[in-house]
Amino acid sequence: MPYILFWVFVASAAIQLLFFGLVAIAIYRYKIPHTENHVVAGVSIVISAKNEYENLQRLIPLLLSQQYQQFEIVLVDDNSSDETYDYAIELDKKEDKFKLVRIDETPDHINNKKFALTLGIRSAKYDQILLTDADCFPQGDQWIAQMCLGFTSDQKKFVLGYSQYFETKGLLNNFITYETLLTGVHCFGIGLLGNPYMGLGRNMAYKKSFFLQHKGFGKYQGVTGGDDDLLVNQFATRSNTSFMLSPQSTMYSNPKTTRRDFVLQKTRHLSVGKHYRMADKLLLGILSLSKILFWLACFAAIMAGFQTYLVIGGFVLVMVSLLTALSALKKKTGDNSKIWLLPILDLIYIFYYISTGLKVLFTKKVRWK
Repeated sequence: MPYILFWVFVASAAIQLLFFGLVAIAIYRYKIPHTENHVVAGVSIVISAKNEYENLQRLIPLLLSQQYQQFEIVLVDDNSSDETYDYAIELDKKEDKFKLVRIDETPDHINNKKFALTLGIRSAKYDQILLTDADCFPQGDQWIAQMCLGFTSDQKKFVLGYSQYFETKGLLNNFITYETLLTGVHCFGIGLLGNPYMGLGRNMAYKKSFFLQHKGFGKYQGVTGGDDDLLVNQFATRSNTSFMLSPQSTMYSNPKTTRRDFVLQKTRHLSVGKHYRMADKLLLGILSLSKILFWLACFAAIMAGFQTYLVIGGFVLVMVSLLTALSALKKKTGDNSKIWLLPILDLIYIFYYISTGLKVLFTKKVRWK
């Protein structure tokens, strides 16, 4: 039995080392798309909002102050019951760059958020669509300009940007920021290696013409969540996708403050994974299983006292490779997440992933809001 545990540890550690080593190299080698031939084109920022009055009061002025020649803000109010609509009406009257789309009722066959985004995109004036959420905030006036650098040619249909959470005190926030950073390593690391499989809806762009040509959210329009993941997973390729990793292009958001809200959010996010391409499900499954087995076999081998020094050495190597990949993304994006608790946070991640995965399996239906 100890021999089996040891070789399970070796195999899982090797997978983790190889993966984090490759993505660390890919992220470190990343450079912002060349701008010499970049043509400045109009941009429509599309935001779907439901009862987001307080967040919109902060976000909209930041967007209106962006230093970009030609853009508009399309706000889709999804039947809000707070002051969102009144606030948007006033903006619509006085701001030429602001457009309001109001939803009173959503058809039964389509998810609320996907319906809101579809209406917003159809109402957009420009072909370049830049997406974010109402509770997100750019950290400067160059967000639009930076994200649009990704459209280096007509061939580029997607630009995928990074988003992080503000830091607050407490272990929950430490874990949320760690989980976000780790997700970013997977998203951008695998993408930069040639397989863009997901995006972050808080910060991504694509072409309106491409969206409409491929019938929008198509067969996934009734799925809750995945307005970012599934579109990218279906249609993004090595050649039609750019990545924008810089402090100026990063979007920030307030994290959930309770474990219950965080779990509900992640349940929605993870639930769309079953709709991924088979190759992506297989890859992510191998990575997740190897991480779980790595921790389990590590503890079991140490408890059994078998090849303890080799196991500890392998553990340190994997943690160093993980730290290297996380640090690479932090450096490129300006992410200020504290990762000095790395082993503890990664262990918590195992329990979180297993428990949330089981919750997804037994949850029949999740909702947006």
